[in-house]
Amino acid sequence: MSDRLRQINRILKLQRQLHQLSEWMLVSLDRKNQTLLENQERVLVSLSGGDLALHDRFIRNASRRLKTLAAEQSRVMAARESVEAGLQRQERMMEVTKRQLGRVEKDERVAEEKRQLALVLDTVLTKGEASLAQAPATSLKRK
Repeated sequence: MSDRLRQINRILKLQRQLHQLSEWMLVSLDRKNQTLLENQERVLVSLSGGDLALHDRFIRNASRRLKTLAAEQSRVMAARESVEAGLQRQERMMEVTKRQLGRVEKDERVAEEKRQLALVLDTVLTKGEASLAQAPATSLKRK
């Protein structure tokens, strides 16, 4: 295997690992987003009903909590969009690398076939020269 083929295989392996990491990050961000939504819902439920909803201090704290959760959710969504764009870019790069790997593997096969053909031709020509060199000598001995 040529150095170029090894390098492209290493690049492809790294790209696959980065792709997998990005997928894990998306799952993590989705979980975090879901948790934030659940927290917001809990705060809203507690605000909409119950004895504490009537207290100003509770309402003020709950509204701050909702603002914090909403800000965190917007950061999570922005991060998710960024990771998703990176994931799509990595997928395109992997496709390019796979095509390049296919071309290099094809070039390697062609080069190996040429080497084998040259070896066969060299062997045949060497045997042919040896048999031609021996043929007149044997014909002289018979006479």
